Amino acid sequence: MHRDEVVVPTQIGDAVHGMLTCHAAPLVAGSLRAKGRTTRLAEMPRSDDSSGDFDAKLFLVTCSQQDGTTAAIAAAAAPGDALSAAAARGAVEDWAAVSGARTLLLASSPWCSGAMHAAGAARQAASEYRGTGRKVLVLAPVAIPPETASALDELGAVITDSLAQVDPGDVVVFPAHGVTAEMRAEATRRGATVVDATCPLVAAAQTAASRSADRGQQLVLIGQPGQASTAAITSQAPRHVAVVDTATKTAALRAADSRQISYLMQPGATLEAGAPIVSALRSRYPTARGAAPSEVCYAPSDRAGTIYSVALGSELMLVLGDPQSADTKQVCGHARDAGTRVQVIAEVADLKPAMFASVDTIGLAESTSAGAGLAAQVITALSGLGRLSVARRKLNTEKTPVPV
Repeated sequence: MHRDEVVVPTQIGDAVHGMLTCHAAPLVAGSLRAKGRTTRLAEMPRSDDSSGDFDAKLFLVTCSQQDGTTAAIAAAAAPGDALSAAAARGAVEDWAAVSGARTLLLASSPWCSGAMHAAGAARQAASEYRGTGRKVLVLAPVAIPPETASALDELGAVITDSLAQVDPGDVVVFPAHGVTAEMRAEATRRGATVVDATCPLVAAAQTAASRSADRGQQLVLIGQPGQASTAAITSQAPRHVAVVDTATKTAALRAADSRQISYLMQPGATLEAGAPIVSALRSRYPTARGAAPSEVCYAPSDRAGTIYSVALGSELMLVLGDPQSADTKQVCGHARDAGTRVQVIAEVADLKPAMFASVDTIGLAESTSAGAGLAAQVITALSGLGRLSVARRKLNTEKTPVPV
């Protein structure tokens, strides 16, 4: 090995335990790189090897794993390289100090059934039309599962937010959150073959909006103006829809006929956020009724409740994703409502030893902006710090038929 570098073993041979895994290697490497050290991950055949490429001064501690095996936390520097040796020793000692048995509580996937159905439809279309000379375009102006994005890229599909590239005969996949009436008409005009993967609940909301407009009703859409399905719903009832995201904004509503008011919960909005808006609306317009009362999207509330529950049972909540993502910020908000300390993790190297001091239970939730495989990488790395018991928690609302 070279001077001025630290080698972090991913596996290391030990005279007592045999070949040891070093699942915590990314954590050790991240600490070293954060301090400006040049770091290389590599297998080290023997911990006592003093010849060849691994002539090194080694720092190593062992810890038990959940399956009864032993793992290592290790780093090595070239003999005589005092600065690298000090850095290697410091990184190993820092992570060894917070090693121990822990429980990891996992929140359920950030992707609802509608999103996963659309992802499957997109992959199926890309596979079916591959090699036919017809482009497959997936309309996805918002985040999609990273594994789906990778699969679509391998299959030659194009992820886009417009129809500008569509030629006659091309295949266009509509996303779970739907598309506007104008975009749907444009796809037809361009001669595209449409694969409509709109979530059934979003489709029902679009139908309800159109029906309300046909009746001359004023529709109040309860949700966020910037949510993915907003334009898809409002486009069905031009000049008949008002989007309201707070109870106080109901005071600004104007209606020619107060008896012709209906409201609709936007798929993607939590019922808890919508309830006070509905109360304020019905206080002002007592005859207001739900435009589609039986078509309720419980997924956002279930996700929020799951994150809150996981955070409530944890001493530290890790939220995986881009810190600037709106979804990441929302997940953090649900976790902080439980009074739990929250850390946003964009990559494994963001994990620091100080986060885990005196922490026995860790919560973990993914944002839709989390990179492919990040959750698995984090779990594997944490398992390298000692026995890690993993449990998944999910709140799930199920509709049941009313007995007659």
